[in-house]
Amino acid sequence: MNQWLDSNTPYDFALQHGRVIRSDEFATHVAALAHTLAAQSETQLSLFCRDVYWFAVALFAAWQADKVVHLPGDEAHIHTTPGTLRLSDDEAWGLLITDLTVAAPAGHCYALQKLKPDTHALMIYTSGSSGEPKAIRKTLAQLLAEVKALETLFGQAMSDSLILATVSQQHLYGLLFRVIWPIAFGRVFAAETAFFPEQLFALSQNARKVCWVASPAHYKRLGNHLPWTEIKPQLSALFSSAGVLATEVAARISAHSGLAINEIFGSSETGGVAWRQQSIEESADWQPLPDVELRGHESGALEIRSAHLPDHEWHIMDDAANIAADGSFTLLGRLDRIAKIEEKRIALATVEQALQHLPEVDEAAVFAVDENGRQSLNAVLVLNEAGAALHAQLGKAGFVALLKKQLHGKIERIALPRRWRFVAALPVNTQGKIPHAALLALFNERLPEVLAISSAGNRRTLQLHVSAELPYFAGHFPGAPILPGVTQIHWAAQLAQQYFPITGQFSRMETLKFQQVIAPGASIALQLDWDEVKHRLAFVYSSAKGTHSSGRLVFAT
Repeated sequence: MNQWLDSNTPYDFALQHGRVIRSDEFATHVAALAHTLAAQSETQLSLFCRDVYWFAVALFAAWQADKVVHLPGDEAHIHTTPGTLRLSDDEAWGLLITDLTVAAPAGHCYALQKLKPDTHALMIYTSGSSGEPKAIRKTLAQLLAEVKALETLFGQAMSDSLILATVSQQHLYGLLFRVIWPIAFGRVFAAETAFFPEQLFALSQNARKVCWVASPAHYKRLGNHLPWTEIKPQLSALFSSAGVLATEVAARISAHSGLAINEIFGSSETGGVAWRQQSIEESADWQPLPDVELRGHESGALEIRSAHLPDHEWHIMDDAANIAADGSFTLLGRLDRIAKIEEKRIALATVEQALQHLPEVDEAAVFAVDENGRQSLNAVLVLNEAGAALHAQLGKAGFVALLKKQLHGKIERIALPRRWRFVAALPVNTQGKIPHAALLALFNERLPEVLAISSAGNRRTLQLHVSAELPYFAGHFPGAPILPGVTQIHWAAQLAQQYFPITGQFSRMETLKFQQVIAPGASIALQLDWDEVKHRLAFVYSSAKGTHSSGRLVFAT
């Protein structure tokens, strides 16, 4: 972990926008920032970056200056984490790291020290998928113990690969795989995050060998149309975490890449627990990581003990498991995903599984809500082509009735969802998980239902259903409701931020045109084109009747 301190033998350290950064340059940046931080009285600081190289500079400089680092999981929580000193690569989120890495005055160069694994610490935050994020303390010793276990299993296959990721380093999975592991074992990591499949493939094509670090949600979006044959020779290892990878997705990716995906199972609290490689034919059992002990708890939960935890005590997880005699295990679902409806315990995973097995459904997410003191279920579904066609033919009410009929005998009547939403893709965060708040927002009747989406470069085309239940139609106008123009602009901006990395504040509108009204119940196509250079979003609403409205939205840089 300290080899970068040796200025006599510099080596390739990181890749930042096509430029190779050497270890001695990294050390210079760390020393400069550590000199600045050491003069600050704050003992805790918040760190949030898009660029992983500057993230690593700030993290290691903070440890050199004996600061505790807090890692907010997303932009929304930057100002809610402890510490008034906030560092970032964007001035909207904190002090610019690049401005603080100025060389110390002559004779005052900061003397870099070897890191102290048991002393240096950081605070990561759970994704908040089922509530407010929870702070979890991790020492460098815990992080190093985990990457040593990973290196034992996978290091030989990865050798000198470039580490390329689709997930954020603000969460434990990305932090370990994008920062701690490559630095500890001298591998080059890419500073940028490959948000889009096209970006992931373009960066892979330019590498001699590459290792992917992604989530199940990202792997699912890697379609057959991508240039697999061109990047297949470069691929050395594929990793997936932050959710269970569907067997059919694992099989498809393996067929294209020639590699089995290494799935890692664990949590923010426990760190990595187990791994597996699924075969083309079937799912596989999980194998504990080299330094992990496990046993079954009387509640049916998985109980673990490892060096990834803060102590050597047994830790009870929220996952039910069936442990085999050889120590491998199968997961039986989350014990904390139970709803009590009419005095009966309903496993949400069972309802989701029943929905996913319907011939019209690709993906499903189910969650419980309290209504007037009683629990009921809401369902969010991603339909396949046949399902979308049936939805258009039968209408929402008729289609839901068909789904309920097919579920008869597969789940209990009381487990049938009361409210339904149909979307083009389940909402996921930078960790690849489905936040509860994002699912809940789909039922707030503020956005249209996105039934399908197609992608081409920086263009997204969304097929929308404009429900008559949306509140924007009320009073606009009595007897002849139409969708307000300001709502169309708001939708374009809000939906675009789900599909493009738009970080700047809204600045102004250009060339707005409203040509035809949008009535309740309409089926509309929304085309979104994002210009990264000019920070400009062009939108067009259209249907079989022609263009309804169009315009451009400009965001601050």
